[in-house]
Formats: sequence, C-alpha cells, structure tokens
Amino acid sequence: MTNLYDPKTAALLVVDIQDKLWPSISGREEVLKGSLQAIEVAGHMGLPILVTEQYVKGLGPTIPEVRAALDAFGAYRPIEKVAFSCFGEPAFAAAVEKLETKTLILVGIEGHVCVMQTALDALDRGIMPFYVAEAVGSRNPEHKAEAVFRVRRSGGVIGSVEMFAFEGLRGSKHPAFRDVQKVIL
Repeated sequence: MTNLYDPKTAALLVVDIQDKLWPSISGREEVLKGSLQAIEVAGHMGLPILVTEQYVKGLGPTIPEVRAALDAFGAYRPIEKVAFSCFGEPAFAAAVEKLETKTLILVGIEGHVCVMQTALDALDRGIMPFYVAEAVGSRNPEHKAEAVFRVRRSGGVIGSVEMFAFEGLRGSKHPAFRDVQKVIL
C-alpha cells in the first residue's frame, strides 16, 4: 500500500469551466494556467480525461482555451449535468466505474460547490479525490479555502499541478517525463 496515487487507475476531471461563470472567478488566470497544465500533463501521461458542463443552456459551453487544450488530446467529450456533484449525473458515474478509477484528479469551478461535492462523493465511493488547489476556483476565495479545508479534513488529497505530475511520473525514466517537464517548467 502506498500513499502515492497510481496513474494506472487515475483520471483527470475538468469540472464546469464554462463561459458564463468564468468572468466572476477569483484568480481565474492562475486557475486557467493550472487547469491547462493539468490537462497537458494528463494527456502526455495518457490518463483518461473526463469533462463536465453544468446546465449548458444557462452557463454556456467550456471556455475556448480549455476546450482547445482538451481537443489537442481528443478529450473534449463533455458530460452535461444539472446536479452539483458530478456523481449526480448517471453518465458520469458510469464513466468513472467503467474506467475503474481509484483516484480522481480534480480541476475546475466552483471549488466550494461542484468540485467539493464531487470530491466528497468520490470519497463516499472509495475513490481518492486529488484536489489540485491552484487549478480550482471560486467566486469568493474564502469559499474555496473552506472547501479545501473540508476536503482535506474528510480525507481527500490537496495538491498542486507539480505534485500531480511528478507523483504520476514517479521518476525521470517515464516516457512522458520530457513532455511533462516542458509543461511544468
């Protein structure tokens, strides 16, 4: 047993980075940078990438920058939902089950609503959430801080893009090391 996540059973989840809510996200430049890096890292490492969009009619589609990054790895296949937790959408829950996911790497918005509820639901299902704090945003930074505290207290992992990347690689002999290093540095 290890405390490091196993990249063979991990998946990246990009939660609801959509047009209408995006302008009001605090620190959105950092969230965007971290989210794009996480997508590239997952893509280079060959991890499955899941994407959700909350009520597209009201919140619009995924923002163009994120969609382009996902498209680069053939990963823009959004699962639309109306529940806040991604697990509230049966198609999402089925996708996670089919992938036999044991670690769910989380980026997106809002950190204290959809991302947090998904992390807590993952824990209830025996899946470890890896909440990439720099790639998660909320309108109010205090709300995100409260979500980080709650996810950590509940047993989830709070980490950074670099932690996600280098933990998955394990060492410089990994075939994706050079590509991931370029994304991070």
